[in-house]
Amino acid sequence: MKILEVCTIDFGLNGIPAHIRNYYNSLKKENHVDIVAPNFNKKMLKTMPLENHTRLYSINRRENPIKYIVLLRKLVLKNKYDIIHVHGNSGTMGLEVLACKNSGAKIFVHTHNTQWSAKILSFLLKNFMIKNADMLCAASEEAGHKLYGNRNFVIINNGIETENFKFNSKSRKRIRNKFNVSDDVILLGHVGRFNYQKNQDFLIEIAKKIKFKNKDKYHFMLIGEDDKTKFIEKLQLENVEDMFTVLDATDRINEFYSAFDIFLFPSLFEGLGMAAIEAQYAGLKTIVSNKVPQAVRVTNSITFLPLNVDKWVKEIKKESDIERNTKIISSKYDIKTCSKKLMYLYTKACNIKTKKDV
Repeated sequence: MKILEVCTIDFGLNGIPAHIRNYYNSLKKENHVDIVAPNFNKKMLKTMPLENHTRLYSINRRENPIKYIVLLRKLVLKNKYDIIHVHGNSGTMGLEVLACKNSGAKIFVHTHNTQWSAKILSFLLKNFMIKNADMLCAASEEAGHKLYGNRNFVIINNGIETENFKFNSKSRKRIRNKFNVSDDVILLGHVGRFNYQKNQDFLIEIAKKIKFKNKDKYHFMLIGEDDKTKFIEKLQLENVEDMFTVLDATDRINEFYSAFDIFLFPSLFEGLGMAAIEAQYAGLKTIVSNKVPQAVRVTNSITFLPLNVDKWVKEIKKESDIERNTKIISSKYDIKTCSKKLMYLYTKACNIKTKKDV
């Protein structure tokens, strides 16, 4: 099968690109899979060795939407794809639907979040997108209902290589030694882009609360993309910079989960929240905001809390619960299971018989 995965955001070390990467790694040997994105991060590409037939196309939808539609349409007509799978957050995926309409391919649109910035354009394009897409997909119930309303949609779980996230004592020792975090320090980890949604400023408020009684007992390690300048300036302003290690996104994030003791995820909104799922597969006690969908629960070691500093500090200090949890209660995010479901949807959309249909 010939598939085009369209990423509407920069292809970096974060949510939507990671989702595409994980499925690509699973599907690439038995299918021809190409990818379109505004640009491609070299660190991300290291995590997805490309098949010889795979082509990456850099086409930027933000600079000139009309030119983008023309170039994308020319591409899909030339390559004659069976499936075009568009990944985004809003009705602006209507741009891709317009470009790919009547190309002979089945068009999947896939929403990954519950809020977006281009509200007016999303409103204008949403109905066109919904009417002309062959399949409506979402990362969670919340993300789907936000964009599609009461229309039928399919949840495509954000599959991961679960084995890669299992606790590794060697990785724990190496990371903590590299960043001078002693064994008796409780390392509070966070993974996410440095932006409004991920709400890293809330972690500063937690640090201020902890500082006067337990400063040397806890340390924060934050990892993510985007400009960290304002965040670091605020650390200095609040006089808590010595309690934080702030790092760029890495293609070896699974090793850092082993180094953490507790994972903190105070998002203001989420379509799902893959980092919280990865943390649980690493056996971490995980504390997330109550704005994160319940679908992220894969162990009983996750706690959902309102964004109240005192409640988070109290939960962090429940040290008797810090033992690693190895009891996974859900395998629904295993990429092997997820990719089989996606291939079934692809083949069904193209009217290709599968073993399920026989």
